[in-house]
Amino acid sequence: MKIFNLGDMNWNESQLIYHALAHKNIEGLVLHSTKDKFVCLGMPQNPKDELDLDYCNENGIKIFRREIGGGTVWLDRNQVFYSLILRRDNKDVPALPKHFFKKFLQPVIEACNELGLKAEYRPTCDLLVNGKKISGNGGGDIGDCKVMAGGLLLDFDYESMANVLRMSSDLRKKYLEAMKENMTTIEQEKQNYPSKEEIFSILREKFQDFLGPMQEATLGDEIKDMIKELDEHYSSDAWLYQRGVKNPGREIKVREGVYLFETEFDTKNGPVEILCETHEEHIQKITFSNPSLISPENRKNLEESLIGAEYDKRNIIYVISNVPGLQTDK
Repeated sequence: MKIFNLGDMNWNESQLIYHALAHKNIEGLVLHSTKDKFVCLGMPQNPKDELDLDYCNENGIKIFRREIGGGTVWLDRNQVFYSLILRRDNKDVPALPKHFFKKFLQPVIEACNELGLKAEYRPTCDLLVNGKKISGNGGGDIGDCKVMAGGLLLDFDYESMANVLRMSSDLRKKYLEAMKENMTTIEQEKQNYPSKEEIFSILREKFQDFLGPMQEATLGDEIKDMIKELDEHYSSDAWLYQRGVKNPGREIKVREGVYLFETEFDTKNGPVEILCETHEEHIQKITFSNPSLISPENRKNLEESLIGAEYDKRNIIYVISNVPGLQTDK
């Protein structure tokens, strides 16, 4: 297997590299970071649904839509990335995502432990330190390969992450609070935190211990040509704004087990938004944008039906739809 130690890359090339290797059926590990700030979306998502495009344009924030899954992430120079590309016919590659992530995130867990950070795997694809997310990961199939792409947070720009997403002001405020409560960084956890180079060195060691010896590799003409070819495709409006999966309401993942879900419904007095806050897969709290527009009885019915229930956004829609006089937006 090849290993590519690429250091700081241009924003789009930091994502194009693992796409290029996968399309060329080259198994390898890429250790890299980016010079720039940008937003990266999963393939099922559409920037028009996910992002405040005016804010992104006004602040020079680029957008990349990858070919693998996972949610919308804010990426910048304060993170280190690792990308693992394996052929799907490799006998050591589990078919199910939860088994795939659990297996191949083990070297990252070992790297965190080496750094003095006690990391734990949280299905399906997060790593937590002291109960807070320090690493998010995405994965999926590209060509004949299976790819895992993720990173460790050295520091994190919570405000920019909240501002780039399309959401109501109430949801944005809750999201910012929830991120600060449920996410952490190496800088927050360690008084004397290591450099990117030190982290890359440890990641390389742990992946080699796990996967076996790796051959140092550089980006030859074959890979560079593929990156250039793919850049034309992934930067096109036809790809970037391709219709994604339309989901009911607005769901924001903070970390595995912690979600915010907002949906709008109509009352005879006007529209009302309901915001559900979840923790460890259960609805912990609900708030209404205009509680005076809902009768006390209906508010009580919704609270009793939802608070404490297992989080399921479609069930939330169903419960609201069955309250007399209320009609959801979907």
